[in-house]
Amino acid sequence: MKTRRIVSLVSLGCPKNLVDSEGLVGTLLSNDFRVVANPKESDVVIVNTCGFLDASRKESLDAIRGAVALKSATGVKRVLVAGCMVGNYRELLEKEAPGVDALVGFGDYHRIDRIVEDLVGGHAAPEFGAERRRVDAALTPRHYAYLKISEGCDHTCAFCVIPSIRGAMRSFPTEDLVERARTLAGRGVRELNVVAQDSTVYGSDLYGELRLPQLLRRLDEVEGLDWIRLLYAYPTEVTDGLIDVLSSGKRVLPWLDVPIQHAADNVLARMKRGHGRAVLEKLVERLRRAHPRFAIRTTVIVGFPGETEADFETLLQFLAWAKFDRLGAFRYSREQGSAAADLDGQVPEEVKDERWHRLMALQQRLAFDAATARVGSTIDVLVDAAKEGPRPARCRSWLDAPEIDANVLVDDDTLKAGEKATIRVTEARGYDLAGTRA
Repeated sequence: MKTRRIVSLVSLGCPKNLVDSEGLVGTLLSNDFRVVANPKESDVVIVNTCGFLDASRKESLDAIRGAVALKSATGVKRVLVAGCMVGNYRELLEKEAPGVDALVGFGDYHRIDRIVEDLVGGHAAPEFGAERRRVDAALTPRHYAYLKISEGCDHTCAFCVIPSIRGAMRSFPTEDLVERARTLAGRGVRELNVVAQDSTVYGSDLYGELRLPQLLRRLDEVEGLDWIRLLYAYPTEVTDGLIDVLSSGKRVLPWLDVPIQHAADNVLARMKRGHGRAVLEKLVERLRRAHPRFAIRTTVIVGFPGETEADFETLLQFLAWAKFDRLGAFRYSREQGSAAADLDGQVPEEVKDERWHRLMALQQRLAFDAATARVGSTIDVLVDAAKEGPRPARCRSWLDAPEIDANVLVDDDTLKAGEKATIRVTEARGYDLAGTRA
């Protein structure tokens, strides 16, 4: 009998990368490989890298070096590298991470089982016919999942290299996505997070028109799901039809992640975003009018080349006006291969740091005030982790995306992971809330 290969996978980066990792693991499990969490217990380690920012690449390189070191310290025989760094940073990988046995590009993910078997040697992996059941791998907790609706991006933002790594936008067929959502709901998933490099242009390549509203309406009918949230919308593609779906769905939340990146016209033009501040103002107003409690999450970049103090003040003023419910901020990272890498007016690192801290201080005040205003209210939550010892149960309101946003802490041992519950908020703890079961 053929000995089963043991593989571990280290997944880094965004939810879109996590979906890729789930596909890799699913292919391996479907072809009789054993997948373990601890790299030290495996024959082969696969590192699915993130190459979006310099900090991401450093984290990826550290993970690769750690995996390679296991080859001399444990039974690990081979180390494979996949993900965004393979697409654009092969020379960096070869220079900074010697000892890697293979680089796996996106186009080879479907044959990861054969790649691993060829590298390890021995008997070929068995070929299974159509009767073999495809294993549906999940790397998230049972109650939430990510649904990637397209791959790649057609935008040419000056700071970004994703199009050169992932290629042009390719939508996945609506029927396939709806069937996938049904499968996830049947598996116990209660929260579906819809993701893509740019979710708002879904369907334009397959159907000749924007089809995201139609897709969301189909997903809204999937029994078993409680929450459906939409991430990574491009500001200029948020149509009235999309806003209508987001504000009137049964399961689709009045919630949108729409990265604005900046609010000063000068900086937006240099970023090649294709719009100015006026478009962003109108978008925020449209979303707020559509629903009495529409929640907006966004991302901004500070220290982009050419950003003046006046530009930065414009950004702060815009954030103070918009009062985004959730916000992430990044210091500009000079990415080789991006249009912005060669721009004049590169901002010193110490200036980026100072501006980032000022921006986050503003957002903290806004977030803390919003949290305090919710004391005394009653909210629905999903339980992410049950109470364990002195640690309270960790929950999330519908305002909060998994893994990146705030928590609702409840000292109640009757709450179970994956359960939906109603909580009365008794206290604001910074970004987080605390409460009791209503």
